[in-house]
Amino acid sequence: MRASMDAPAPRLAALPISMFVCALSVATAIVGALGPWARVPTYQASYGDVAAGEGVFWVTGTEAPGMVPIFGDGMVVLVMVSLAGALILWRMVKPPRSSGFILSGILCLLLLSAVIATVNWAYPGYIPQADSRTYFKPSVEVSWGLVVMCLGLWPGVLAAAYQLWADELR
Repeated sequence: MRASMDAPAPRLAALPISMFVCALSVATAIVGALGPWARVPTYQASYGDVAAGEGVFWVTGTEAPGMVPIFGDGMVVLVMVSLAGALILWRMVKPPRSSGFILSGILCLLLLSAVIATVNWAYPGYIPQADSRTYFKPSVEVSWGLVVMCLGLWPGVLAAAYQLWADELR
């Protein structure tokens, strides 16, 4: 009976909850990066007319206006959160006292991804290849993919920062 009480706890139970929050953050960021980021109304109207023939198209994060479709901000975020997910998995498999380099990498990748998502949410109508008269499309609305990604990344950033502080800086 005594031997069963002294048995070590399973490896995943010994991990801090912050690593699970980071993993959930990566999962939501992947879903958000592949989802629609913006709803853009189109108008087919001549000068002076009321908008005739309105339509709507959805822009995903993996699209970039005027460029090859796979080089949008969503693809950059997808690559960064995939790398962060690999580092989180490495952290979960390694002993609990792994180096601060892994935690720093997770924090930097999640933070940069969260900043990209937040900037895209703040300026959804920005078109970098457009001329000076059409830098912003005021009628663009943010869609669920960008919101899920942005709201999912910030808790992961905070959890990674807390874990770095608790493990290395404390």
